[in-house]
Amino acid sequence: MLWPRRRDGFGLTCEGCMTARLFGWKRRTTLIASLAVFAVALPALAVGASAVGRGPSGVGEIPTAQAPSHFAAITSKRLGARDSMTPATTGAAVAFQRSLMQAEMLEFTTESEQTKDMRGIERSLYRGEYFTPKTEPLRACIVKRESEGRYDVRGGGGNRYFGAYQMNDDLADGATWMMLDEHKGVLGAQAARSLMAELRETPVTKWPRYWQDAAFYTIFNWEGPGSGAAHWAGGRWSC
Repeated sequence: MLWPRRRDGFGLTCEGCMTARLFGWKRRTTLIASLAVFAVALPALAVGASAVGRGPSGVGEIPTAQAPSHFAAITSKRLGARDSMTPATTGAAVAFQRSLMQAEMLEFTTESEQTKDMRGIERSLYRGEYFTPKTEPLRACIVKRESEGRYDVRGGGGNRYFGAYQMNDDLADGATWMMLDEHKGVLGAQAARSLMAELRETPVTKWPRYWQDAAFYTIFNWEGPGSGAAHWAGGRWSC
């Protein structure tokens, strides 16, 4: 299926527009994070009163398993004693913790030092639903073969393939739709939809490392382990 995309002669919108849009991510993510925290701040205040002043303890380390199912478990470890919490205030606490984690993940995937590092063959930054540890050696081989670890490279036949995994426009656009549902839970629905639209309007060579890794694994395992492997078959050597 082909996804609609506005193109100039190179299959991309103007470079200046792309650069401005990408640099605008930090302002956008900061705004989204602020709105997310504000949306739950009032009900979360009840937690402090009901739990004898012992509310959420703040944001910790980025979770290795980036999936919504882990929010409740992580929250239960961080809230501390909640002997007098009602179901309503417990729900508010979980919502508050979820909003903090979503804001943290949005920052991590778009603005962190790790995701902005566009050179080198490293461990996948994406560790979500479609990640499989046993595929990591194969993925590293594909990155070596396709781009020598250059996430910002353009190449392939007629310069029509982009980034570490040398995806063409149609495959990259399709990946944004495939990644949407999972990342609604990870980032929040509004933030995920906005960011996927942003990626569709941005050259893959400017996608942060996390999103190129996420696109690879989502495509590769979309319908089961290795179901998308044909997209990276062949090349200079077999992986």
